[in-house]
Amino acid sequence: MSEGEDQSPQRMSTRIQNRVNYLEMSQGERDEPVFRTPTASTRGRKKRVANNDFNDLSQSFGNLSYNTPPKRGRPRGTTLGSARRGPAKKTDDAAAVEHDDKTLFSAVKYGKRIPEAVDNWIQLYDTNYPQAITDLHQFFISICGCKGVLTPQMSATMEFADIIRRMTEDFDEDSVDYPLVQNGQGFKKFRTNLHHFLHTLIEKCKSSLMYDNRLMDGVIQLLTGLADSQVRAFRHTATFAAMKISSALVDVVIELHSVKEKNAKQIETEKAKIKQSGSGNEKLEALLTKKNELEEKTDEVRQMLQYLFRSVFVHRYRDSVPDIRSICIVELGNWMFVYPEHFLEDSYLKYIGWSLYDKIGDVRLRCVRALMPLFEKNGVLDKLELFTNKFKERLVSMVLDKDPEVAMEACHLMRSIYTVFPTLLTVQDCVPIYELIYATNRQLAVAAGMFLNTKVFQTAEKPTKLPNPKNAPLIQDLIQFFIEGECHDHATYLVDSLIDTNPIIRDWATMADMLLNNTNELTELMETKLIDILACSIQQSATGESPVGRVIVKRGAPSTKESREQLDDKIRLTEIMIPAIPNLIMKYISDRDKVVNLITIPLYFQLDMYLAARMQNNLNELMKAVEALVEKHVDDELIDGMALQLRRSAQRVEEEQIDDEDEANFLCSVRRISAFASYMDLGKWDMWDLMLKIVSNYDRVETKRDVCERAITMLFMQLNFDLYNICKEEEHAKQDAIKKLKKRRDQLVRHLQDTLETGASGVEKAYLSMCDVLILFGPRLADSNQKGNFEQLVLRPNEETVRELIAFLKLNAFSTEDLTKLDQQEQIELMHKKRKLVSQFSKLIIYGSIPIENLIHLMQNYVTYYTDFGDIFKNLLCKCREVDFVDTSTALLETLKSMFEQLLSSKKALDPLSDSFNALRDLAKRFASALGSDYNKNRYGVAIVHKSSIDFAFEGFDKNVMTADHDPPKNLFFLEIALEFSSKLIPQDKVAVSKYLNKVYPCALPGKGDWEPYKLYVASLADKKDFDETSSVRSFSTVRSDSTYRSSVPRGRGRGRPARKIVDNF
Repeated sequence: MSEGEDQSPQRMSTRIQNRVNYLEMSQGERDEPVFRTPTASTRGRKKRVANNDFNDLSQSFGNLSYNTPPKRGRPRGTTLGSARRGPAKKTDDAAAVEHDDKTLFSAVKYGKRIPEAVDNWIQLYDTNYPQAITDLHQFFISICGCKGVLTPQMSATMEFADIIRRMTEDFDEDSVDYPLVQNGQGFKKFRTNLHHFLHTLIEKCKSSLMYDNRLMDGVIQLLTGLADSQVRAFRHTATFAAMKISSALVDVVIELHSVKEKNAKQIETEKAKIKQSGSGNEKLEALLTKKNELEEKTDEVRQMLQYLFRSVFVHRYRDSVPDIRSICIVELGNWMFVYPEHFLEDSYLKYIGWSLYDKIGDVRLRCVRALMPLFEKNGVLDKLELFTNKFKERLVSMVLDKDPEVAMEACHLMRSIYTVFPTLLTVQDCVPIYELIYATNRQLAVAAGMFLNTKVFQTAEKPTKLPNPKNAPLIQDLIQFFIEGECHDHATYLVDSLIDTNPIIRDWATMADMLLNNTNELTELMETKLIDILACSIQQSATGESPVGRVIVKRGAPSTKESREQLDDKIRLTEIMIPAIPNLIMKYISDRDKVVNLITIPLYFQLDMYLAARMQNNLNELMKAVEALVEKHVDDELIDGMALQLRRSAQRVEEEQIDDEDEANFLCSVRRISAFASYMDLGKWDMWDLMLKIVSNYDRVETKRDVCERAITMLFMQLNFDLYNICKEEEHAKQDAIKKLKKRRDQLVRHLQDTLETGASGVEKAYLSMCDVLILFGPRLADSNQKGNFEQLVLRPNEETVRELIAFLKLNAFSTEDLTKLDQQEQIELMHKKRKLVSQFSKLIIYGSIPIENLIHLMQNYVTYYTDFGDIFKNLLCKCREVDFVDTSTALLETLKSMFEQLLSSKKALDPLSDSFNALRDLAKRFASALGSDYNKNRYGVAIVHKSSIDFAFEGFDKNVMTADHDPPKNLFFLEIALEFSSKLIPQDKVAVSKYLNKVYPCALPGKGDWEPYKLYVASLADKKDFDETSSVRSFSTVRSDSTYRSSVPRGRGRGRPARKIVDNF
C-alpha cells in the first residue's frame, strides 16, 4: 500500500528516539466557522479521518519502537495465528500476565491501595519494560469487560488494530454488561476508582516517565483505537479513560505554568544580581536550562491534549450512547473552568452549544452544569459573550425543558447570565421563568423564584420584629407581580417558591403595618392579595408544609436545625401578630375574602406566649373579634375556621344551646354545630338520635347533601369522643358504655353502607367516614387495650362492604376523565380530593382493617397514576412490608399476574417488545426495588415470589407429554417479569430456585416455540460460586417441618416475630 493510501493508524513504538509531534497531527482547519453546526452525524462508530495530518501521525508511530535493543522473534505484522481461529491458547506467560493484571484491575475494582499498585507498576516499568507495558495495556482491555489475554509477545509483534480485532472476536458488540455500567457488588464505585487510578498514574509519572517517548505514546494510541471500536464496551470505557487522562494532563499543564512563572521570577532575580556584580552566574545558566526544559514539557503535554481532543472527543461527543456524550461534555466543562486560557474559546464552546439540542435529558443537563461555573468565574466573561448571544434563544427555551432537573438548572444558568449580562435578556425572555414560579415541581419553582429575586428583589433586607420602610416598596412590587401574573388564584404557590430565598416573604411586621396604616395607598385588590400572602407565609413558616399538589423531593422528618428555625419563626410571628390580628379582623370584618384568611393566622401562634408575655388583653380582644364574626357570618369555610380557632385558643368554651326549632335557621344551625362538634365533645346534649334521623329522613333536595355530610361528621366525631371517654372510665362502668357505643357504631355503619350502595347524597363523605370507622374500630383497638373488654368493639368488614369501597375508589380516584375543561385551581382541588380517597383506603390496609391482599387494587395503577399518587403508593408499600413482608410480596405478585393475564387476553400474540409489556416489566422492576435492600431479612418472601412465578408460568403445562414440536406454556413470558426479582435473591437462594425450576421443567428445551423467557430467567439465577444448598431459604427437593423451621429462628429479648408456616414443596 502506498504512503497516501495508508489510512489506519500504525502501532506506536519508541525504537528510534524521536518525539511524536502531536501538534502537527491534531491541528484542524483554521478557516472553519466557529459555530457552524455539524452537517454529518458520527453517532456510533466514528468515521476515519482522512487527512494528511493523521497520515503523518500514522507514519510517525510506525517508525517508533518500544525497545532500544533489536527485537527477537517474529517480525512486525506476524500474529500468533489466524485471527479467525480465536484466541491463542494460554501459556504460562499468559497466566502470569493475567495474574499481574488482576493486581491492577482488582485495585481499581475494589478501590484498595491504588497508589501502592501504581508504585509497584512503576517499579516493574523500570526493571521489565515489556512486561509492564503489557500489563498496562491488558488493564485497559480488562476494564472494558473483555476476557481476552494480552501477552508480551503479542504486544511486541502485533499492531494495535490487530490486537483490538483479536479481542473483539469473542466479545459481544452489543453487550451492555461491562464494569463501567455495572451496579453489582464490586462495581458501585468503579468509575470513581478508575478516575483515581488514572490521575494517580499521571501524577506519579509526570516527572520523567511521561516524557520518555514510550509510555504515553502507547497508551494514547491504544485508547484512540479502542474509542474508535464498534464494540460499545470498548468505545465507552476508552472514551472515559481518555477524557480522564486528558483532565490529568490539564492539571499537569497548569502545574507546569506555575513552575514556569516561578522560574521566570528566579531568572529576573539572577539577572539583577549579575548586573550588579558584573560576573557570570552558573545558577542563571541552570535556570535557563530548566526554562527550556519546562517549555518542551509544556508543549509536549499540550500536544498530547490536542491530539486526544481531535482523535477522541471530536468523534465521541456525538456518539450514539448518551453516557459517552455526557462524559465528553463534563470533562470539557472542567477543562474550561480550570484552564480557561486554552479551552475557554469559541472553538471549544461550540461543542457545548451544539449539545444543548441533545435529545437525552442527561446530556442537556451536563451542558448546562458545565456552563454555570463559567459565568460565575471572574476574568473570563468577555470570552463568553459571543457564545451567549449565539445560543441565547436555546438557553432561554431550556427553562421549559420536559426534564424538570434540566429546566431547574437552566433557570439557575439564566440567573447567572442576567447577573453578568443584565441587558441581554428581554421581558419576553423572562416571562417563561416567571410562570415557572407556579410550577408543581418545587425545586423548579424555587429556581425560578431565585431568578425573580435577582432581577427585582436584590435590595431586600432581613426582617425584624419592627416594620421596615425599605421593604415596603418591594412588598408592593411582589403584590403587583402576583396580580399581573394571572397564573394562579392563590398565593400559597408564590409563597412556597420564595419563602426560602426572599426575606420579605417573612417580613410580617411590615405587611401588618401596611394593612393597618395603608401608608402605601394599597387598593382593595392589593389588600386582599397581601392578606393572602401574609396568611400563606405564616402557615408555611409555622408548619413547614408545602402546598397540596407541589412535588417535593426531600422526604422524612426535618433536621434539628430546620426544627429550631421553624420554632424561632413561630415565636417571632406570634410576637408580631398577637397585637395586630384583632385590629385586622375588626377592620375587615365585613369583607369575607379578607377575613377568611385572617382567621387562620392565630391557629399558628405559640399560645403560651399570651401568658408569658402578659398579653391576656390581646386574647380577650381576639375572642371578641371571633364572636363578632360568628354573629355576622354563616359561611362554611369561615365558620369552620372560627370553630377551630376557638378550640385552639381557649381551654374551655361555654356554649349556649342552639335553638334548632326555628326552621329558617336550620341549615345555619347544622353548620355551626358540625363545626364545633369536630373539636369539642357535645355528648351532654345527646343529639345522636336527632342527627341520625336527619341523616335518614332529610329530604330537601337543595340542601340534602350539605346537611347529610355535616350530620355524618357529627355522628362520627361523637363515636370518637364516646370511645375516648370509655378508655378513661373505671372498669365497672365500661360494660354498659361499650354496649351503647357498639349499638351506635352499627347504626352509623348501616347507614354508610346504604349510602355507598345507592350513591345517595353525601356518598363521598360516607366513603371517608366508613374508612375512618373501620380504622377506629379495627384490630388495633383490642391490641392496644388488652385490659379492657374491647374485643367486641372490633369491626371486621364483610366482603360486600370492601367491594363497595373498592368500586367507589376506582370510579372516583382512578377514572380517566378529561380535566382540561377545569381551570388550574379546580384541577388542584380535585386532585386533593382524589389523594384523600387513595390515602384513606391505604390506611385501611396499613392498620389491618382489611387484608393486605387488597393492595392489588392500588398497585394495578402504580405506573399510570404514579405522578399523582406515587408518594402514597411508596409509603404504603413501606408500611405493608413492615407489617407482613410475605403477604406484601404475594400481593405484588398477584398484581403482576392479574395485569399479565389482562395483557394476554387483550392480544392474540404477546409481543415482549411491545410498550404494554415493557410497562409491565418496568412495574415489576419498581416492585422489586420496593422490597428493600435487606436480602437476608426478606429472603423468604422473595423466594415465595419466585416459586409462585414459576408455578404460574408453567400453569397447565405437562412436561411428561412434551414432544419435539410441543409449544411453550402460554404464561411462559411471565418469567421475563419474574426475573426482575432475581437481584433480590441471595446466592444460596438462587441455587434453590434453580433447582425448583429444573424440577418443574427440565433444562432440555425443544426446538419449537419461543423459549427465550425461560433462558433469560435461568440466566438471571446463574451464579459462578458454589454455595451450600442447606443454607438456602428452602430446599426444593425436601420439606422441613414447622418445628425445624421455628428452631432456626434466633431467640432474643422481647416477643419477637412468630414463626411462619413453611410453603409446601418449596
